[in-house]
Amino acid sequence: MNNNNFTQIKSGIYKKDEINLSDIIFSLKNHPKIKEAGSILTFTGIVRNTSKDGKLIRNLEIDAYKELANRSINKICKEIKEIPGIVDIIIIHFKGVFDIKDELVHVIVSSSHREEGFRALRLAVENYKKEIAVWKKEVFLDGSSEWVH
Repeated sequence: MNNNNFTQIKSGIYKKDEINLSDIIFSLKNHPKIKEAGSILTFTGIVRNTSKDGKLIRNLEIDAYKELANRSINKICKEIKEIPGIVDIIIIHFKGVFDIKDELVHVIVSSSHREEGFRALRLAVENYKKEIAVWKKEVFLDGSSEWVH
């Protein structure tokens, strides 16, 4: 991304590979209040090779009710921005078909100091795991599959 074509990236559901972490950080660094920030912290969730039950996974398919999921993401972001010292937050969750190691979610927080940034980052990750209307289809090595929320 260059400054001539700069577009602020908004939190929400995106197609796999539609944007990348570097672009998200660039967007965050162009926030009007970025001069108040002393840290940018990131969390990236990736596809692991096992289900919660330990069954080996070939890949994942992520789907979302975009309108509802975006509403939940925006609610979480609004709550996090109310924490003193938090400058901004962007939560991006991808949908599509994902292989092992592919990126599923990015949570990026800019904060005045790292302490409140780390707390806000953890809270944002915990809240999106509980609240966002995203479903995943685990496709197992044996060819079977299962939808989970």
